[in-house]
Amino acid sequence: MNCLTQRQLIAYMEDRLTPVNKRNVESHLDHCTHCQHQLELWIDELHQTEETMWENSLSANMDQKIIQMLSPHPVRVLNPATPSHQPPAWKQRSITIMKRMTLAAAALTIVVSGGMLVSPTFASYVHAAFTNSPIGKADPVAPVSNSFLQKLADKGIAQAAKNGFAQSVEVSATDQGLTFTVHEVVADPLRISIAASLKDKNGKPTDGFLSQMIRRDKKEQVITIKDKQGNVLKPVESSANEDTRRPNEDWHNVMYTDTGTMSLNRELRSYFADISEIPDELIVEFNIKQLDDIKGNWKLSVPVDMKKAKAATKTHEINKTYTTPQGLKLDIKQMTFAPSGMEMVVDRSNTDNQQKEYSYELVNAKGTVVAAWDSDAVTRKASKQSNVIPYLKWDHTRSTENGTRDFHYFQPIDESQSLTFKLGSVYTEETAKLNAKLDTNRLEKKEVITVEDQGDQFTFKKYQKDPNAVVDFEGYDGHHRVNDDGTTTKLEGYDLAFEATLSPDTAAMGPYQYWTITDETGKKYEDIDYLINKTEYKNDRAIFEGTIFLKNLTTLPKQLIITSDKRMVEHKNVQWEAPIYTGK
Repeated sequence: MNCLTQRQLIAYMEDRLTPVNKRNVESHLDHCTHCQHQLELWIDELHQTEETMWENSLSANMDQKIIQMLSPHPVRVLNPATPSHQPPAWKQRSITIMKRMTLAAAALTIVVSGGMLVSPTFASYVHAAFTNSPIGKADPVAPVSNSFLQKLADKGIAQAAKNGFAQSVEVSATDQGLTFTVHEVVADPLRISIAASLKDKNGKPTDGFLSQMIRRDKKEQVITIKDKQGNVLKPVESSANEDTRRPNEDWHNVMYTDTGTMSLNRELRSYFADISEIPDELIVEFNIKQLDDIKGNWKLSVPVDMKKAKAATKTHEINKTYTTPQGLKLDIKQMTFAPSGMEMVVDRSNTDNQQKEYSYELVNAKGTVVAAWDSDAVTRKASKQSNVIPYLKWDHTRSTENGTRDFHYFQPIDESQSLTFKLGSVYTEETAKLNAKLDTNRLEKKEVITVEDQGDQFTFKKYQKDPNAVVDFEGYDGHHRVNDDGTTTKLEGYDLAFEATLSPDTAAMGPYQYWTITDETGKKYEDIDYLINKTEYKNDRAIFEGTIFLKNLTTLPKQLIITSDKRMVEHKNVQWEAPIYTGK
């Protein structure tokens, strides 16, 4: 796969590339849905920020406020200008292109088996080493008069900051001429958001720390959350093998390059079995040993006062149950209103052991849908999710004695309105009979092989690199594995392109999760990556396009046989609703 790094995309959108590299990037973006999607996510975050900014009331110095609020954002992205002597480039077409895109949430690179990056240059950023050590007692925090997060964060964090829940920190650490500063924190029992920056010795903002500090592949802890007594918080359900866990992957970071300001965000709920267990004070420790190629020691602690946010957080018990005709039992346990959002807790269990998912809406007395949840497995274009807090990387589930407890998070909802829970779809695991026998001689002759199963259509062909794709960055060639030291190793194997067009009754979820691949001798291929570069949803049918990478397969068998005995089916418009909350 040939893809651009986030830094290269940002540099392009900010006109910081040479003319030659700019043309190469534009040509690459014309043909690469992976990079289009990465760019779309970045612009979506700016769009969310833009919507948040206009919530402030008008005042006599409105013009200055607008200037201050816009300054952290690359305005050229929102309204790109092209010189009259130059024909329109991809940048001018990009937003239109992205509006038409129907990529899945993980369409940039869905790597089912994990452990692989398609870009060795991007992967090489992750070789920094970090350590962790105790700190002294934290100082108390102060309220914020001019909040970073009110201007930069998503709707819920911005609203919490506006309502007085932002805490000023201004703690810094300087080494090697670089000063890392944490400016501000917003935290409540649901989540935490931190505003930070990095500046050089001249006080100029730099975005260098974005590429190194919060890298999912690092095994060393960069950010640690403790209670006041110094006890390190750990998720209630920790990984069975903590050695394989990536300790920084739950943090989501957004970089605002014009100011060098970064927001760091994660949920807090996974640390506590119950909201009442959250302590009155938390301490967030940073222990950074490398920023880009510069090694040093940036160590600081951030005190977080939880008392005010805890007092403003209210939980309402619901405890209403329903069993669907498909055998899915739902127990709506409770809802919690917090300064930055709202949490729904739903228990689910099955009358059988088959996988089941569901969707629902929260509707007010006027019939307006104020929030909606859908299974995360549903492709984004088909998803019914609405007003959901984005980028919370916790898996939102816990095991219970009889099934699973689901935690769903929405942006703030007006507590004065009454709410009704309306069940939407139920997704059930059903029998499939896919049996695609792919003659490798036909594949090598560039023939397309098509098979069908219960209205689902699958086509397979030999993968061919787009001849029109232009890539001018060294190292973007094929599949790579990230080694423990941060270096990369190119992987050998066989690429098989496929397209899946699902029937209207089949859930808009990736069917490849159930695939088994063998050859004519019965040999099973286990070391496989599925990379999805395009998803669509048209006429109630989901369409997936991507490649299957069979690692270490260099000598082709006579046949590759793809089978599946299961698929997910959507049962739409399940009729059940119940009032769950009477507005105060």
